[in-house]
Amino acid sequence: MSTPSRGAVELRDLIGARELDGLTVLHLVSERSPVRDVALVTDFEDIGSVGPDTVVLLSPGGARGGWMISAALRYAWERRACALIVPEQPFTGSVVELARRLEVSLLTTGRDMTRLAIDAAIRLGTARAETMARVRAVVDRLSGAVDPSQAVALLSEELDGASVWIESAGVRTFGSPQRTGESSSAPAGQLVRTRLSPRDRGLGILVARLPAPMVGFGEQLLAEAAPSIRALLREQQVSATRDSLPTIAITALTGMPGIAEFVEPELGALEGSAALPFDGSFVAICLRSDDPERLGALVHQLWYLAFRENPLTRFDGGWFGILPAPDRESLDAQIDRVRSGFVRTAGLPLSGGASRRHSSRAEARDAVREAWLAARLADPSPDAPVSEAFLEFDGIRPAMIGRLVPTDLADQLVAALYPRLSADPAAGQVIDALLARLSALGSLTGAADRLGLHRNTLKSRLRRAGELGVDLSDSADVLPVHLLLSAVRRTEERSRTED
Repeated sequence: MSTPSRGAVELRDLIGARELDGLTVLHLVSERSPVRDVALVTDFEDIGSVGPDTVVLLSPGGARGGWMISAALRYAWERRACALIVPEQPFTGSVVELARRLEVSLLTTGRDMTRLAIDAAIRLGTARAETMARVRAVVDRLSGAVDPSQAVALLSEELDGASVWIESAGVRTFGSPQRTGESSSAPAGQLVRTRLSPRDRGLGILVARLPAPMVGFGEQLLAEAAPSIRALLREQQVSATRDSLPTIAITALTGMPGIAEFVEPELGALEGSAALPFDGSFVAICLRSDDPERLGALVHQLWYLAFRENPLTRFDGGWFGILPAPDRESLDAQIDRVRSGFVRTAGLPLSGGASRRHSSRAEARDAVREAWLAARLADPSPDAPVSEAFLEFDGIRPAMIGRLVPTDLADQLVAALYPRLSADPAAGQVIDALLARLSALGSLTGAADRLGLHRNTLKSRLRRAGELGVDLSDSADVLPVHLLLSAVRRTEERSRTED
């Protein structure tokens, strides 16, 4: 992250000042070059001790002849000084050409260098105060912004139309309009970043792409604007939560104790609310993530941009939303927007589900439960097809039911139910044998073929499973064991993929 200087000043603030009259420009890299300091040196070698973005004034004793000025330019280039001011004298074209090649602004003056250095230092302090006043004026204007989009557009306007945006979890959300002719893939300029919250990293960062001369002022402006942007994002999240509370009580709608964070509202609040499209057909959407805290801000920002009129509700495993769907065509369009905008956005670890289309308040409970179940059965792996990563309730197949066993707890369940199997060094081979037998509907030949083993080897491993406590003689245990061991295998496969 950039650390801005307090009160960024540009070279034009000095060379255009009335107090510094008498300057002649021989070469100007950019009038918007940032200035951090002013230094008067008596010997060109002393330039080696100045900091970057310094305006260096060289006294007459250190600037006798073109070779001294050329040496001073090289030192200024090494220290990344933005300008060199030397006493007035005849200049050869080679000296000016060197300044151009080294990209160091070169100026001359007939004034006393000591007095000029004092005036420049005074002007630098004044310019810093003016910059801070300009920044504060922008921050005051931000207080009137109604949402993050308007605030970002205001910052872009102040930065001469530069691209400004909010980035959460690596994804660009609220952004200023792109300039005409600007390439979105590789626009020119330097990125300046300011974290929106020092404590909540999930809230994101404020980013601007600026030409090099504007970086100093941009750093200052973004740093001062960050609290206002943060407040707008927080207000947006609070408003979304407030709007959704009267209409989506997850505990009431799903009938799943422990899944919700919110208290069930009064029935009167539901009857009097118009936030959800219960007057027409609608679809419930559920988004799930293993890392909802980190992705929370991003999901809310993306949802606000895509479905501003429809609140998003947070529960302890993800988010719920309800969208209008007056016909099948609009239902498909809404699902496509969610799939493209969330589930496949920059590889985010999100999966989700959609309910069938419903059309009455009485069906709200069923809609939310359908969306949650579809999301629970969706495949969260990064390489899953989008139709599997975001699943429609009508697209659920019997083979997916095994995903209801929580993969993150599968190993713990095996250790608790079958401790001897879990502790056995050959547990992997035994589990493979059991899964092959169950998948082959009990056929030893089919299971042996699946594993590429001899029947006797397979029988030996199945016998070992019985010795380790896995008894499949009771038909009621067959399906639960199959689901549990399949979850163990999915956990191992996911770990290998992540590694």
